[in-house]
Amino acid sequence: MTRPKKIDGTKRVLRVDIRLTKLEQDRLFQKATERGLTISDFIRLAVLDSKPVLKQTDSSREMFIKGREELRKIGVNINQIAKQINTDRKAGQTPAIPAEAITGALYGVQTLSDHLLKILSGGH
Repeated sequence: MTRPKKIDGTKRVLRVDIRLTKLEQDRLFQKATERGLTISDFIRLAVLDSKPVLKQTDSSREMFIKGREELRKIGVNINQIAKQINTDRKAGQTPAIPAEAITGALYGVQTLSDHLLKILSGGH
């Protein structure tokens, strides 16, 4: 079944870009996620008082949203590990990050990615 065509004037074609700090981006993502909204719907609601088209929340959607947030947190940790390794190497030092930290972060990404893909595929 295909998606019904939108009536002229209701199709969103304009895009607005804003610059945020990493902290602001994290806060925006967290607030939208807590409300079960996309970032776009969250901003439309906050700025335009536009009611979002809410998808029915079911347990798998909630699990996916929580899993996506966890995956983002792990990504932040991996970024911090990479930054520290690069800083140490530029200073001519042996990287001080334990191998277990790197392995654990990558294992977390793999495990969580597999879980999220399972949710997206309907548990199959």
